[in-house]
Amino acid sequence: MYQRRSNLQNLMILLLDCLTIVVSLILANYIRNGRLFESDDARMDFGLLLGAVLVVFLAMNLFGSLYRNMMLRGPLHECMCVIRNNAISFAGAAVVLYFMGLLDAYSRLVFFYFLLIDCILMLIVHQLWKKCLPSLYRIFRESRKTLLVADDVFAVPLVMDMKNFKDYSYEFCGLAFLGEKPENGEVGGMSVVAGADDLIDYCKSASLDEVIVAVADTQSKEMKHVLETLAEMGLTIHYRIPVPELSGASQKALTQFGRFYTITYANRFVPVGQLAMKRLLDLVGALVGCVFLGILTVIVGPMIKLESPGPIFFAQKRVGRNGRIFKMYKFRSMYADAEERKKELMAQNEMNGLMFKMENDPRITKTGDFLRKTSLDEFPQFINILKGDMSLVGTRPPTLDEFAQYSPYHKKRLSFRPGLTGMWQVSGRSDITDFEEIVKLDVEYIDNWSFWLDIKILLKTFLEVFTQKGAR
Repeated sequence: MYQRRSNLQNLMILLLDCLTIVVSLILANYIRNGRLFESDDARMDFGLLLGAVLVVFLAMNLFGSLYRNMMLRGPLHECMCVIRNNAISFAGAAVVLYFMGLLDAYSRLVFFYFLLIDCILMLIVHQLWKKCLPSLYRIFRESRKTLLVADDVFAVPLVMDMKNFKDYSYEFCGLAFLGEKPENGEVGGMSVVAGADDLIDYCKSASLDEVIVAVADTQSKEMKHVLETLAEMGLTIHYRIPVPELSGASQKALTQFGRFYTITYANRFVPVGQLAMKRLLDLVGALVGCVFLGILTVIVGPMIKLESPGPIFFAQKRVGRNGRIFKMYKFRSMYADAEERKKELMAQNEMNGLMFKMENDPRITKTGDFLRKTSLDEFPQFINILKGDMSLVGTRPPTLDEFAQYSPYHKKRLSFRPGLTGMWQVSGRSDITDFEEIVKLDVEYIDNWSFWLDIKILLKTFLEVFTQKGAR
């Protein structure tokens, strides 16, 4: 699952700049006229002035790409760009007002104050944005964990380029070095985490989203099997390809990482808009779910503790998107020593494969049995959805011991954010006892994902819950 490097962060700074323009114009008018939106001249239309400035500013961004290489600009360079952009916006708005015969209705002091305030505020906003962007990716857990794979020829230049790479949506986890392992365990200052022999094993167990591969053309055939296995895991692969430089055509349309041009292989190229809609649906659903969670906790919390001493909530480490570890929450439906007793019951496991499931599990309390049949035990997972660990719809996250036994193909089911419900749950989860069948359904969901498929699964889930079908 691959989301193209989008203009989302440019869109965010564009919106912040538009807000800055609005605030600056209001302040400028207040300083000059003592009012927020009016002046002594009845012909002065504040909305028209604001609209003219914003339209010119947006047109400049549309045709001029104002934010290209913004992350590479120093404070002085940024200041000059901000002054230039504001001056052009002001001049464009003045031309529009001149031809409408309204330019003289606006105070020149308002224009002066506006330019001064907007330049200062916009420069501050841009510098803060550059400082905060890496932290925002970490907080919202949207950074792409990426492994570099290179041979003796390309390892050092690739590492150097990635150290200077200013796309903060990428988090580089280390280097898989295909040459002779260095004694100090580093190449170009980046840790070597794997070699040619253990590359597949590392990728299978590590938390990774994407891989950048840069090897000599003579090794392309030897790498074919490795690349096929990585693709089977659901990882996105950026593979270096030789691209000649043409003096008469300086622009290219390939994915670029520093000086390296790559062709990108992915199970699926996902539109940014649909992913944004999915996350918005998650947030709305999680907020509503957390309200009900608070009510349920007051009601069922005492029932859980009265029947079995211990915590109300059960937290367990699970494996999420592409190997990320997180704590998944549920209402505790078992006795406190359930995990210890699981080993004794493994012989009665009804699942064929890596999951454990048992009808009439003796570890389940009476209250827990009711919570499970009504699916109320799942409500604390709305906290996970709010945090970004999970989604409303996805694949079920495995336990650590289950994940340790995964093959490369099994890991593909983790290439999407895990969900509260999914294809398996609405396909009669109580009747499916083969783990490979569950993987097949999860992979089918990933291969055919769309926002509307999520809506369809959510509607089916409501029907399943109300009929208590497949909830054992």
